[in-house]
Amino acid sequence: MIESLNGDLLDIGVDHVVLECGGVGYLVQVPGTVLTALPASGRVRLFVHYAVSVDVRSGSSEHRLFGFLHRDDRQLFRRLIDVQGVSATIGMSIMGSRSAQDIHTAILVGDESVLKGVKGIGPKLAQRIVAELQGKLAGVPMPAGGAPLVGGNTLKAEALSALTSLGLDRAKAERAMNTVLQERAADAPALEELIRLTLKNI
Repeated sequence: MIESLNGDLLDIGVDHVVLECGGVGYLVQVPGTVLTALPASGRVRLFVHYAVSVDVRSGSSEHRLFGFLHRDDRQLFRRLIDVQGVSATIGMSIMGSRSAQDIHTAILVGDESVLKGVKGIGPKLAQRIVAELQGKLAGVPMPAGGAPLVGGNTLKAEALSALTSLGLDRAKAERAMNTVLQERAADAPALEELIRLTLKNI
């Protein structure tokens, strides 16, 4: 229903912002990772997920807007809340715990510990999230976090950052990655493929 909102930042709360668009102030819930990236004031564009929940007993409905700085982040959030047991609140907690790139990588490589560190997620739910989304994310481009990847050095730095965030030894990861990059010198792999190949070589 609402693809995005582009307006003036009126207020920043603990878990939300208020954007004024065309004279209307929209309260948009955002994860902590978005809050830390926002300016103190000025014009902001947020990609929005619009959700309506209905109370079965009273019949009353609640309309909520969830905002993200990038389309890829919003898509990852939508995939998360498609998993049974992952409410919008838990989905926002996941998105606020790490960068979308780190979450994507953790699911891709099956690192449930990243998810279990989020309030409201136990071992079974973490396992279900990985089981349901691992295959779906395998062919999806890694969220770039806004900054485009330019050149091999940046690609390598992004991949190393993702791998070390999973608790891997940086030196071992770098050696394995150098091997992969040498083997694929003529055909450099995309970020998510580079991470996957590096893990196989460690």
